[in-house]
Amino acid sequence: MRDLSTPTKVSTDTTGPGPGWVGAVLVCGFGLWLLPSVWVVLLAATRTDLSYSDLLSLLALTGLSASCLRLTLGFWLLSYGRGLVLSTLLILLLVAVVLTFMLSGAPLSRTWLPALFLLVGLGGGGLAALGGPAETSDEAQRYGLEAASLAGHLGVVLSLLVVPLVITVPLPVGEPQWLNLSVSHFLGRLPENTSIWLGWSGLFWAIFALIILLLWSLRAPWRQSLAVSDWRRGVSALFAGGLLAALAGWLTLPRSLGGVSVWMPVELTLMCVLALCVLLVAGLSTAPQRQRLIGLLSHRHLWLMSLLWLASVGTFLGLTLVFPIVTCQLFGETQGYSGVFLYAWMFPLLAILVRPLGGWAAGRWGGARVAAVSMLGLALGAVAVFWSLRALTLSEFPLDYLMPYLLAMALLFAASGIGYAALLRALPQVFPPTRRQPAQMWLVSVATLGMVYIPLALNRAGGMDGVYQAFLGFALFYGLCALAAWALYLRRHAFIYNP
Repeated sequence: MRDLSTPTKVSTDTTGPGPGWVGAVLVCGFGLWLLPSVWVVLLAATRTDLSYSDLLSLLALTGLSASCLRLTLGFWLLSYGRGLVLSTLLILLLVAVVLTFMLSGAPLSRTWLPALFLLVGLGGGGLAALGGPAETSDEAQRYGLEAASLAGHLGVVLSLLVVPLVITVPLPVGEPQWLNLSVSHFLGRLPENTSIWLGWSGLFWAIFALIILLLWSLRAPWRQSLAVSDWRRGVSALFAGGLLAALAGWLTLPRSLGGVSVWMPVELTLMCVLALCVLLVAGLSTAPQRQRLIGLLSHRHLWLMSLLWLASVGTFLGLTLVFPIVTCQLFGETQGYSGVFLYAWMFPLLAILVRPLGGWAAGRWGGARVAAVSMLGLALGAVAVFWSLRALTLSEFPLDYLMPYLLAMALLFAASGIGYAALLRALPQVFPPTRRQPAQMWLVSVATLGMVYIPLALNRAGGMDGVYQAFLGFALFYGLCALAAWALYLRRHAFIYNP
């Protein structure tokens, strides 16, 4: 297990992977990880045996899998280096190939669909070692890794932009599926009774990963690149996180998808998942390692920062996951509706593009102040979504409220991107160097739970007529986060003023 008292040491070997390689692997990982946002729309259009509630439960399973894997892998994998980058890429290639085979045959049964969504969570779990810039004294290298992390999120945009288009190309193997409802891509619409090949969603990223591997083979021998220390613990963490995610998914999935549907509040579900992950890591650690883990978890700022990261990064990930299916369910059957994939890719792209603006603002006015303002922006956006959806349910012309709804969603995505950048700037001033890397790993893992909370909260709302109520709850949460940030960081006598 990683020594939590020492910062992660980045190899200074000049032959190691540069930010470009890290960014390419992150693009592949994020692209695979957010594929379910496309799948659920296509499943709703090709199958009649899956309800809206089933689809949201499957989306939550993806976030659950990634959260568990990021926590366990993040605590066990040691240092950033060539072997870590190449090993992550090989795992992503394997996942993409398996997805291709699973989706190329006959439609999966309801009991096999959860396995598909659990598997794709490996894309997010595999990013545990690459999800944030490593601790380094080299300023140029640090900014290069931050740029690679920013570019990696473009994988989300590629999945939403390219996959709905390439599925129209026939595959030489497998069986096509037929659309019962019209769907769209960024160039237009696909009418009913059009054949699509879902296997392309995995094959596209398999080809992408294979191209990176071929380019990698031109620069370094594979045997040297796969020299990873302590790989057995990494494999153990992979299996432990996967088993925990499978158990939690089995307990929360509805009976129609093979689960036992143990009902509990969404917030309690998330706390139980976190507690089980911590107990799993602590139980397999030595006594000194366990004490350092307790020291990290008892840090006075960790839990408030966890809420702020959940509000910013968690909102970005969770909304990216659910926006296509929610929008499709709201407007899909309305006469004259153009289709969700015409513009679904624009919203995560907006969040990515405004991150440099958030970093600049944090450098000028302070990370905590910008983060608090972004929380207020999130609250305002959630209230605007609440108003537009409430008005939509009472209107005979739903398309009249499409533009207000999209503008409110754009505000949510933009505020989440600015908040994330501001919190990244505040992180070095809140945590000492000895705890900065493990703290960032924890915060990113907690933020991933937004992919669990948002789908389950929308599911708990009880159908499309109650979706607006969930956004009112989100607005309350964002408002409380803004108040907490002001109370701890923006008062004149704060322990750390405006980090």
